[in-house]
Order: sequence, then structure tokens, then C-alpha cells
Amino acid sequence: MKKNSFLYNPKTYTLSSMIIGYLLIGDLTANEQNALGNWLENVGQILEGNAAFQQLIEERFKGNTYNINSKKYKKTGNPQMDNLPLLDILSNDQATIEELKRIIKNLEKRLDELSQNKKA
Repeated sequence: MKKNSFLYNPKTYTLSSMIIGYLLIGDLTANEQNALGNWLENVGQILEGNAAFQQLIEERFKGNTYNINSKKYKKTGNPQMDNLPLLDILSNDQATIEELKRIIKNLEKRLDELSQNKKA
């Protein structure tokens, strides 16, 4: 999807979704409408869930988390947390990275063994 495709008036998107919704109703029974509606909601939930985790990852890489629920904010009025960007944290912990790589290799090896045993 083009990046510029989301630059139109938000009301246009709302109107288009309403029109598509009415067109989809057609001759569908209530159960069919319900099933289709639930399917479309599931698609939306997957998009929202993926976007939320992507935002979280991007925010952690950049640092500067804003948390208005923090004790610091409630005492000082400053919502910015003093967290380092994730890249800075990871670059300082090479031993942990190597340990995680070793664990992942062991897991992959074990999964291959299990897969081969299942085929036999």
C-alpha cells in the first residue's frame, strides 16, 4: 500500500467503510453477516495488535518513553522517563547476546531432532 494513500480526509475513509458494509450485507442471512463481520473484526485486531507491538519496538529503540502514570510524573509533572534507547542497552551487553544466540541454536537443534523423530 502506498504511504500517500492515508493522506485523504478521514471522513472519506469512514464513508467508504459504511458503503462497503452496506454492499456486503446484500442477501446474506444474519448468521452469515455475523460470521463475515467477525472475520473482518479479526483482520482489524491483527492489524492493531501488530501495529501496537511495532510502535512499542520502535519506541524502545528510540528511547524517551513518555509515561504519565509514573511516580516521577505525578511528583514533578515530567512524563519523560530516563530510559536509554534499546540499541544502547544491547550494545553494552554482548555476553547476554552471545548466551541468547547459544540458547537459540540449542532450541533449533532440539526442534530438528524432534522433527526427525516425528518423521521416523
